[in-house]
Amino acid sequence: WPAQEQPRKDALQRPHGEPSPPPIIEPPKVEPPAAQRSRADETEKTARPPAAITPGPSPPAAHDVRPRQPQTPGPRAPGDLEARIGGNWLNRIGIIAITFGIAFFFKLAFEKGWIGPGGRVGIGVVIGLALLAGGERLRKRYPSYAYGLTGGGVLILYLAIYASFAFYSLIPHLLAFACMTVVTVIASLLAARYSALPIAVLGLIGGFLTPVLLSTGRDNQAGLFTYIALLDAGVLALAYSKQWRVLNYMSFIATALTFAAWMFTFYDAAKLWPTIFFLTLFFVIFSLLAITYNFFNRRPTVWADLIMIFLNGLLYFGTSYELLDDRHRAYLGLFAVIVSAFYLGLGYFTYRRDSEDRLLIYTFLGLAFLSLVLAVPIQMDQHWVTMGWAIEGAVMTWIGLRVNDRVSRYASLLLFAIAVAHWIGIDVSDFAYRADDTFTPLLNRRAFSCAVLVGSLAAAVWFYRRMGEKIADEERSLFLGAYTLAANGLALALFSLDASDYFEQKKALAAGSQGPDWLGRIENTRRFTLSALWSIYGAMALAISLTRKLKPLSLASLALLAATAFKLLVSDIAYYDARWHTTVFNLTFAAFVLLIAALIYGAWRYSRADDIEQDERFVVVSAMIATANLLAIVVLSAEAMGHFERAQEMIQGRPSNIDESIRLENLKQLALSAVWSIYGATALIIGIRRNQRATRLVSLGLLALAAIKVLVVDLSYYDAAWHTLIFNPTFAAFALLIAAASAGVWFYARAEGVNEEERATALPILIVAANLLAIIALSAEASGYFARQIYEDGAEVRNLRLARQLSLSVIWAVYGGAMLVIGIVRRQRLLRIMALLLLGVTIFKVFILDLASLEQIYRTISFIVLGLILLAVSFLYQRLRLLITDAEEVREAEPE
Repeated sequence: WPAQEQPRKDALQRPHGEPSPPPIIEPPKVEPPAAQRSRADETEKTARPPAAITPGPSPPAAHDVRPRQPQTPGPRAPGDLEARIGGNWLNRIGIIAITFGIAFFFKLAFEKGWIGPGGRVGIGVVIGLALLAGGERLRKRYPSYAYGLTGGGVLILYLAIYASFAFYSLIPHLLAFACMTVVTVIASLLAARYSALPIAVLGLIGGFLTPVLLSTGRDNQAGLFTYIALLDAGVLALAYSKQWRVLNYMSFIATALTFAAWMFTFYDAAKLWPTIFFLTLFFVIFSLLAITYNFFNRRPTVWADLIMIFLNGLLYFGTSYELLDDRHRAYLGLFAVIVSAFYLGLGYFTYRRDSEDRLLIYTFLGLAFLSLVLAVPIQMDQHWVTMGWAIEGAVMTWIGLRVNDRVSRYASLLLFAIAVAHWIGIDVSDFAYRADDTFTPLLNRRAFSCAVLVGSLAAAVWFYRRMGEKIADEERSLFLGAYTLAANGLALALFSLDASDYFEQKKALAAGSQGPDWLGRIENTRRFTLSALWSIYGAMALAISLTRKLKPLSLASLALLAATAFKLLVSDIAYYDARWHTTVFNLTFAAFVLLIAALIYGAWRYSRADDIEQDERFVVVSAMIATANLLAIVVLSAEAMGHFERAQEMIQGRPSNIDESIRLENLKQLALSAVWSIYGATALIIGIRRNQRATRLVSLGLLALAAIKVLVVDLSYYDAAWHTLIFNPTFAAFALLIAAASAGVWFYARAEGVNEEERATALPILIVAANLLAIIALSAEASGYFARQIYEDGAEVRNLRLARQLSLSVIWAVYGGAMLVIGIVRRQRLLRIMALLLLGVTIFKVFILDLASLEQIYRTISFIVLGLILLAVSFLYQRLRLLITDAEEVREAEPE
């Protein structure tokens, strides 16, 4: 309870009638004055621990009772800067100035001849030793100043010894080298004695510059590298005692540069094994250097250490590989294994002595793993490399799951990635079919390596399913999905590549020995094989993924089926009119049928799968059904077109076959219209019966497209010379479309599950469309009939045109009257309105157009026929309307 609620809580818990205890009054907390807080903060780190407290009255809590020792406050920021300038910077600048001054003095004395070479060197040595002595004397009282003197003395001694050898030749090479080595040792010892890193850096630089400055131009490999090794060992000892990381990095860089300079200048094949010896020696030194600093001093590893470790291993492995590759390539794999064992030993040693430094342990283990991985491609050839890495990945997966080591499991992922990349980048191209080789699908080196890779991935999946209970669900799902996708993708890629290469081989064998159609047949078969493979594989993978609830595999399967559909529409469809095809019984049609069946099967499995969200199920199933229907329409249309185009191609080149080609084109358009009309009507009926609104809307769209095509394309053949009245392709196209619309009206009117709003919209549209198409079809038939008569008998042109006008008026009037009667009988106001509009158009035509253009006999017939029809329609309208009205009144008067 909060403090302010505590009294109320106590009152509730106290027995009734018990007096309340007096409230507890706490003294207010008093903050110490600002001056006291400031002094306490300044002396907190240096104050002695408080003495033991004896029993007695407690001081107020607001006062600080810790004992203090008087201490002069340290200098503030301006004083610190002043101390650095006066005590350090001026010292360093002065030493540099003295060094330059001595150098200038030597130069001037040399030019003027004041001092001989021996005197100049002697003066330099004396000054250097004097500075060293001065630094030692002032070390305790003025340490920073003493460091500057010592560094200057070391630098001057280096210059003096170098000048005695290089400029004046006063001492031999060996003596100069020994002297500079002594100076380096002195600098290192003084750096350790003073704990002065600048002196150590100066000694390190001088030590590595000594062989460069004193070089005679002749090779002395053993002497040079022995000296460098001893220098590195000294750095190792100094790093162990003083914990100076920067010396490690500088020594490593200097050693690498020195070794590289020697390699580019003096190396030849005769010096192979001494070079390997010293290279290995440096490698071991710097490997141990990292352990020395981080292990013995119990300091955590930083990224700079890891970079040095990686560079050390990289330079050693790469340089050794180049040196051994020419004459000892057979042993390079063993060399990589030895390096891996070395790093594994370092990792184990580090783990046993300092298991907290995980970064260093993982670094050594990673380098051991990398070396072992590199041993596979180094020792093996091409496809064996893929197999070796794949098996390693499976083994690492088993180890990682067995001992519950996450690093091993992620290492296996890296191994599998390398194996897959190697198979794609190397095996696929190197072992592909060549024109001068024999090729057997699934029995070749590419297939062998892929089989091992797929088997290893499948084994990893099995390991995760049987042994992955202890790991996190996220990792288990990630690795299972990745390995499953990789295995299936590789298997499908192998099947596709081998099938493609097999047909490429058949084309190469058939080139020049078979007819031109033979290569097309082979290519058609190749495309069918790939499409069939993708369709079947996609359907099977989708079924398995839904059964085992593998979400990534199900998505990949859907993507594969989509890719197959795209391939069919872009590539396979190109052979729809191939000369060797038989309608329906051909490979292009078979490829479409297989994919349609795969999509229908997939939609069926998806609609019955468990653990799938309803929105996802609806979207996927709808998309698959829509794609299957689209493919069905495309392939049926392609088959219809291909059938007639093959027939047109067969008659090309024959005389007097232009009309036959046009007649075949008219039949082709009829076939297309029939496919779209029948398919649209069938899909519309299914959508109505199964209450699938999306199917109904798409079907109506297809029927609308068919109507546009019939009006734009098929109608253009209305007056074709080969047409027979009513019995011709154009009228048949209209009739099929009208029948499709009429079937839609019938089923829409009787459907129970259709929304009333949709029904009220669709029914009028279908009714109007069907009647409009019927009027246009009948009018086109009349116009076409008389047009053909005009073409055959030019003398009767005027009379035939007048007869055509009369026939149109009669057709419209009869159709309008019939539609009006039906509208009355069936009580359909829409039909009645359409009939009245059509009759109005007919009346306008007769009284305006026919009156002006027809001759007297046709004009008379037109008016008489129109009048009789209108009278009959009017009588029937009145008669039927009264009968219907009386029947409704009687029905309303009957008691319920």
